[in-house]
Amino acid sequence: MLYMDTGLRMDTGLFMDEPDTPVIIKPTHMRDLHLWLTNPFDDPDISMAELLAFTADNLRRLNANPQPALTARVAPTTAALAGVSSAFSDDETKLAVRKVQVQAKQDYRDALPAAVGKIAVAVEAKYGEGSLPFKQCFPHGRRIFSSCTEEEVENNLEILINGVTALQPALGAQVLTDATALKTAWAAVLTPSNEATGDKTNTIAVKKTARAALQLELFKNLLALAQLFPRQPEQLDLYMQQSLLEPHTQSPATPAPSPTPTPPGP
Repeated sequence: MLYMDTGLRMDTGLFMDEPDTPVIIKPTHMRDLHLWLTNPFDDPDISMAELLAFTADNLRRLNANPQPALTARVAPTTAALAGVSSAFSDDETKLAVRKVQVQAKQDYRDALPAAVGKIAVAVEAKYGEGSLPFKQCFPHGRRIFSSCTEEEVENNLEILINGVTALQPALGAQVLTDATALKTAWAAVLTPSNEATGDKTNTIAVKKTARAALQLELFKNLLALAQLFPRQPEQLDLYMQQSLLEPHTQSPATPAPSPTPTPPGP
């Protein structure tokens, strides 16, 4: 017998036209929509030291948790960071930027084998690990990305990109996008650390422009996270630590105990 009633439910209690796994939407309240287009990193109370610490942490997390949409944000953020180094003449700021650049490069190297491994799995799933197409992408094996020198990283990534390109469209465009993003991100973390200079005129306007550029890139990183993880605010902590931008107040020191009064003599 056919039932025309579209309100019939299945044994699961869901309507027949509802998805098996319903989307759980947490209730919220309406807020001024202009707020979402306002850059929170433009807060003048954020010190340069706090901004640099936040940027360093953000870049480290972007490199440690690579996703194509976020890996693409490494290059412009690192370039803006290099602009700050060039504009600010004080030694502490330059040293802080240098530390960020060195750490970003190391974080990239640490995360590279896992990122390349995902591409290797895709090639292996399509052709097999011992196949000619796999060897075309990884002529030295995938472990070369863990052991090669800094000077060899770009060449090995270029070989990988050429191999993946030759396997298009069968392998899929996303694999090529991921491989290309790895090379772009490597150039982003390598070039600034090798070309840090301080030749610009260090006027107040230059400093403000450089800082504003960095703040804008951080805002774009935030927007990219919002687009990648809609309705998942808990994912923000994986890539950004807001506490690094907030002043850290020291707890008041515990007062010393009062001396015990000497009892009066007889």
